This record gives sequence, structure tokens and C-alpha cells, in this order.
Amino acid sequence: MSISYRFAKMNARTIEASQNFKQYIVPKKFEYSSLKGLMFVRTFLEKEDSKEVAPDSLYNQARFLGFQKGNDWSLGLILGPILMGAVLTTFMIIALIAWFYELIYKPNIASFPVFFVCLSLGFNIFFLHFSPILARYILPRREVYFDRLNQTVSFTWSVDNAQKNEHGHATFRFSEIEAFYAKANHSQGHGVTHAMYVAHKDYSNHAGAFSEIRVKDNPQNPNYCRYTWERVVRFMDLSKPLVDSPEIEPFRHLDPVTRDFDKQNNRPEKFWRLMSYKQMQQIEEKLDNDIYRFNFDGAITNPKRWANEEITKPWEKWPIDESLNQPDTTPYWKRLTKTLLRQIAVGV
Repeated sequence: MSISYRFAKMNARTIEASQNFKQYIVPKKFEYSSLKGLMFVRTFLEKEDSKEVAPDSLYNQARFLGFQKGNDWSLGLILGPILMGAVLTTFMIIALIAWFYELIYKPNIASFPVFFVCLSLGFNIFFLHFSPILARYILPRREVYFDRLNQTVSFTWSVDNAQKNEHGHATFRFSEIEAFYAKANHSQGHGVTHAMYVAHKDYSNHAGAFSEIRVKDNPQNPNYCRYTWERVVRFMDLSKPLVDSPEIEPFRHLDPVTRDFDKQNNRPEKFWRLMSYKQMQQIEEKLDNDIYRFNFDGAITNPKRWANEEITKPWEKWPIDESLNQPDTTPYWKRLTKTLLRQIAVGV
């Protein structure tokens, strides 16, 4: 296994200043912002997500930082039905066009394509409701996650000679794990890409303690791999509060160091959640460009010159722009039509 030890040994003092919202933002404020349409099961999911998260829950993002296993087979069970739904919809449209043609020119033999219509609509509506249940409650959890409180790293699959944590997952001390990146074998039509990996330093005795970590889609620039590891190292640094980013905001009060920092600095409780998604996208684009151009090698060898100062008070750097925080004025019937067409066509 070829490992870049200089990359694996990077630490928090060289952290890049910005937080890459494009890859890591998961604000629940926007998760159900669109109309429900035909997806009635979403009412149940909204109730589940509104419940208070327990401090020891794996959904507590102030304690646990998780990454889905790259190239995981379970992704196919989630994304596959979307592709299949699109294919079935295409066949249904072709069948309807053929029927309409026969209706005009051969009305005596025209037969409505009941089979294709029922198959396409039935399949898409079924997976519209079943897919989120499948992803949340049926498929096994396939990820590697970092425990800030206990300073450990856990794998949700079987690992040789590993101790188990309170969730029953193979667990090791953070100091026993290293990270590296390499050129990916699959270019996916976007030229050479890079993938990030984490592994136990003594992998020969802990087979299975290895995982590709999903970073930015098709990262041609290895900076996204480097940044992801910096994010992990920064998350595990108990001497500092959590990085102030949107997905962590609802959980900041669950981390003592972060809670004290927020209280001392009068941090607005719902800064990110009150910001418009449009403004957040503008910030995201700027920070994404910063990460793309950042000189990681220079920051390692000469941090005083190249390393940026971390942004600890984003509410002062990016005040909420109320001019961007305007409600959607698109007529209701247009938004509903768009939602229904998407759900019928691909089941999402």
C-alpha cells in the first residue's frame, strides 16, 4: 500500500481557513423545502427529524463525523431505481406517442398502452415512498466515523482483532489511523481524479480497517482530499470549538467546548438557519475556489507564510443579506406541477 506519510501527518495548525459547504452542507432547513406532491411518507420523516438528538446518537454531528464508504454496493440500491424509473418513463412516452399516432391514422386498431403506463407510474410512485425508508431503516450503515469525544475511529463493518464501541462497531484510537490519497482508477470521463482513503497503520493485523472516503465529486484537484483530512483533524481537536459550518449548527450546544465559545462570543443561535440558501451558495462558491487554489504543500513547510487564519466568527464576516432572503414568488401551480412531473418521471 503506497501511503503519503506527509499527507497523513498533517495537523490542525495548517488548516485551510474556509469550510467547503458545497460538499458538506446538510441543512435540514432545506431538506424538505420543496412541495410534498405525492410523497406522503415525508410527513413521517419530518416528524422523525424534528426530534431532539441524543448526545450519544450517531446523528449527533457535534460528536460524530461520518463518511459513507466510497464505491459502496448499497448506493446502487438507492440510485438504481432512479435510473430504472427514467428508463421506464422513456418507454411509456414512446408507447403514448405510438398510441396517439395510431389514434389519428389508424383509429380502428389504436390500443391504449395500459401496461407501460401502469408499470412506469407504479414503479416510480412505489420507490418515491420506499427509497427513503430503504436508505434510513433497511440498508446497513456503511460508513467510517470519527468520535470527537472519545478520540476514536469506527468502521461499521467487520474488522479483524478490533474492539467494539457502544454501537457495536469496530473501533480504534484516532492515533492508530492514517490517511492518504491516490489517483483513482475510474476517470468517469472527467480526466484523472483523486480518491481519499483511511486505514489502520497496522492493516496486516486489522484487515477490514480500510475505506475510501467520498469527497467532492470527481476531484481532479487533490486539494479536496487534503482538505477533507484537514477537516477530520480539525474536528478531532478538543482544544478548539467545532468549525462553524451550517450542518453542525443545530448540534453545537451538545459539545461543551463549542457551547462555551458560543456563549463567550454571543454567537447567534440560528445564524446559518436564518440565512437564505442563495447567499449560502454564494459563500460556498467563494470558499470552493479558495480550497481549489490553496497551497497545501506550502502551508506544511512554511505555515507562517501560507496557512490562512481560521474563520471563527462567520456571522461577522458574512452578515445575513436580507435582500437575498426573499420568498419564492413562483405561482403555486407551477411549483406543484414541477414536483409532480419529477416524482412521476423518476420517483424522487
